[in-house]
Amino acid sequence: MTNRQWQPPRLRLFEDAHRRATWLELLYDLVFVVAVAELAAVLAEGADLGRVLTFVGLFVPVWWAWAGYVFYANRFDTDDVSHRLLALPQILAVATMAASVGDIEQRSALFAVSYAVARVLLIVAYVRAGRHVPEARALTTRYAAGFTVAVLIWLASLAVEPPQRYLFWAVALLIDLATPLLARRHQGKLPPQSEHLPERFGLFVVIVLGEVVAAVVIGLKGHDVTPGALLIALAGVAIAMGFWWLYFGHLDESVVLRTQMAGQVWVYSHLPLSLGLVAFGVGIEHAITHPSGTSGSVGVPAALVLAVLGVQHLCSRDRRAGAIRLTAAALTLAASLLPVVVALPVILLIAAAQVAYDLLRPLPEGAAT
Repeated sequence: MTNRQWQPPRLRLFEDAHRRATWLELLYDLVFVVAVAELAAVLAEGADLGRVLTFVGLFVPVWWAWAGYVFYANRFDTDDVSHRLLALPQILAVATMAASVGDIEQRSALFAVSYAVARVLLIVAYVRAGRHVPEARALTTRYAAGFTVAVLIWLASLAVEPPQRYLFWAVALLIDLATPLLARRHQGKLPPQSEHLPERFGLFVVIVLGEVVAAVVIGLKGHDVTPGALLIALAGVAIAMGFWWLYFGHLDESVVLRTQMAGQVWVYSHLPLSLGLVAFGVGIEHAITHPSGTSGSVGVPAALVLAVLGVQHLCSRDRRAGAIRLTAAALTLAASLLPVVVALPVILLIAAAQVAYDLLRPLPEGAAT
């Protein structure tokens, strides 16, 4: 093989070449389409508190497994043979995680081991990057150390049975999520690549928006296609399109470099945003099958999505749009107290009004068109 096929990790942040998602990254995303669908199926079984907590508790490590690879690739991806040999097994590990979530009480050990394998592969990648990129060694060492502690706790959870096992998971996830925050001083010397990172997070938003469409299809398949059910389905898809417009109409690539705090808030905010979008899709599915029910399963996730979009606008220093999104989130939350057939048109009107407002005002500097 040529030297080009085997390359050591290198720092990609200051290269002049335009960064785009690689074919490997798109393949990596594909397994998360399946994982998100399996997670949505968990929530679709019921909206009681226990089921919601299970959905959130499983969604976080799945999302973090995706984000972990994205952060590494943003700085060090060479897409050579060695990089692929570390990335492709992660896809298999995530697929095993996805196969576990539907019966987590019986397969919690498999889920824990699969997540640990995905993280160990990422740790190996960071250790290797630190060896070949001296200026990144301080950052990679801290990442590897924090993630290793978390992996050890995941593996230690195998010594106990659920529900005690889940307490270990919660502690491990807190360490996982906090590790990049605790390394902020070193991140400042190696800022993220501002083209690549927003594109990758945008692609995940597309994945979870696709789950809204899938939920509508599932709802219509399992229910007579009456005019009422069809109107609910169309309203759900239209609201999802509104969310798409509001997110991508103001995708600010510069936010990841504006300040460390703003950039990290923007990145981490995609976790509740993704949770809200998937839960909204499941809520629409429930609304199709139970149109006489309350709209909490639709309105609360929609309010969460709008609130997160508001926070993202504040990260971009767009205070007016941020205030409008947060106000819309409050109105949507209030609408969740109404019956579904009343709440959905109200939520659609709220989303459409924001899209119209955005079309009539000039875009802030740095925002995407």
